[in-house]
Amino acid sequence: MQSYSARRSGAAQWLPCLALLVTWALVHSSLVLFRDLPVFESGLVGPDSYMRMLRVLELYQGWDWFDGTIDRANAPYGDTLHWTRPFDLLIMLVALPVSFAMDFERALFFAAMLVSPLLQLATGFALAWAMRPLIRPEVWFLPAVALFLQPGALVYSILGRADHHSLLLLVFVITAGFTLRALHNPLDARPAVLGGATAGFGIWLSVEFLLPLAVCLAALGAPWLFGERERAAQSKWFSLALSLVLLAALFAERPFAELLEPSYDRVSCVQFLVAACILVFWRTAETYENRSLRGTGPLGRLLLGLFGVAATALLINSAYPLFFAGPMAGVDPRIVPIWLDRVLEMRAVVPQDRESIGTFIFYFGSGLLVLPFFAKILLQERHSGRFWTLAFVAFACLILWAVAVRHIRFSAYAEAAFIMAFAVVFDRFLLWSHAIHDDLRRGLLRGGVITILLLGPLTVGGTLRADDVGPSGTAEATDASGQALAACNVQEVARFLEEDPRWAGSQQTILTFLDIGPELLYRTRHAVIATPYHRNGDGIYDSYRILSGSDAAGARSLMQARRIDLVLLCQGPAEESFFVADGGESSLYRRLSRGEAPGWLSEVALPNPLERQARLYALVR
Repeated sequence: MQSYSARRSGAAQWLPCLALLVTWALVHSSLVLFRDLPVFESGLVGPDSYMRMLRVLELYQGWDWFDGTIDRANAPYGDTLHWTRPFDLLIMLVALPVSFAMDFERALFFAAMLVSPLLQLATGFALAWAMRPLIRPEVWFLPAVALFLQPGALVYSILGRADHHSLLLLVFVITAGFTLRALHNPLDARPAVLGGATAGFGIWLSVEFLLPLAVCLAALGAPWLFGERERAAQSKWFSLALSLVLLAALFAERPFAELLEPSYDRVSCVQFLVAACILVFWRTAETYENRSLRGTGPLGRLLLGLFGVAATALLINSAYPLFFAGPMAGVDPRIVPIWLDRVLEMRAVVPQDRESIGTFIFYFGSGLLVLPFFAKILLQERHSGRFWTLAFVAFACLILWAVAVRHIRFSAYAEAAFIMAFAVVFDRFLLWSHAIHDDLRRGLLRGGVITILLLGPLTVGGTLRADDVGPSGTAEATDASGQALAACNVQEVARFLEEDPRWAGSQQTILTFLDIGPELLYRTRHAVIATPYHRNGDGIYDSYRILSGSDAAGARSLMQARRIDLVLLCQGPAEESFFVADGGESSLYRRLSRGEAPGWLSEVALPNPLERQARLYALVR
């Protein structure tokens, strides 16, 4: 028979896992109940989710692996997305068990709704594993729970949002865990290999993972620079695994004829060249270290490092000069001021007024409270064997927060780094508070500190922010301006367009707001012009030119060139702010919203209640 102590030990291990699962379920059920998520109306969250589902369905129906073109976007020319296949396959994998109870296409929809929350749960457990080199095993629970409350991470993980950023955060936490283990033991190459492979998979998912990769490489390189000669071999193995995974990604994402075609917004030979240069450098550094038994001095390492960075930069600049302009290097400059600069994910979080101060506190306040305590611990451990693992966390906090302040889309990485710092501080705080013998005082102190660090900034920041922005940014699907898509019911519009006999039998080309485009593509057979993706510059700019200008003749000519059949106005505030610009009150959009259509546009009667939400016009041929 199993002893009582063994059963108690097993329960002690499983209870925190069960508590974490319950907390995760409460967070997401609360969002559904109190933040008006559209799950009960069979809706996904955000245009990216609908476009992802359309992409997955087209892969399932045709299995044309290398074809990332959405033919019905940017009509009549089509638009090629910059996304890669791993997240598509993950949705299919999640759909497999569900498909035993329903048809596979319906199962794909449920998988799209569930995949991001499931990834968040996996990230919580991965964080507990990642932090083992730094904290005691019994204190993993609260940091994992804290991750569920971080707004930048939560916004990508809500029910109904099929977004690969939730997978990217999981990959980052796993990569950080392997990096911490590699830093813990310079003679162990295995965590370095696994960390490099995981980082390569992250770049395969999205080239934005180059930023976390740079943090890991710098953390592994710093001990070498300060005298740990074994780190050169360790970084070599990291870079080798990174290069091999990126090489595999090239063959997986591109047909052989396009293997050497450069791309800056998705994995290509450009990123592989960067990884290969890093590998060559660390192999050279390893040889340099082995030239004598005593190794090299700090000055020699510094000069070699500077030479390696300069040589790599010159080589990449000569081969692919746009690499240093970032993933958006190829974006059509015409759409930058009218759309890209207004995308919520690309906005800076710089305290300027009441709302921006609130946003800054909301996203970064907890980290700023923890940072001084973590800095003190780092200083205390400067001569210990744990210094470089703690330095990695500090470096990740500083670099990722600096980038997230400029582009809020990176806030999830910064929050994950903050949670790692919080875990260390929390562990030390628990050890210190053991000296308080009064249970009540100790409990009140612990509860107060946890509340201040984790919930205080959320409460203060949420109070200061504008009323139309939800506390986590997860209230509704947001558009290019960061405003809620609360105008017309796109699902009902799509049903009308599919069922009305006037155009149910043939594909129509629809001119509408870019954030409505993906849902129309998913729910109907029809085509659209604009979609909220940077490669569709022509579609975004042409839709803007047609509806924002006051030149009716020019608009008609462009509509005929685009073979537009219908014009749909959803009449939301974000849509109005996008189109009512140059032309002001005389713009075609404003005239159509008032019902003042030119003679070559005929208004289509919509059923109740759509007639109070939207306007639909048909082009008179």
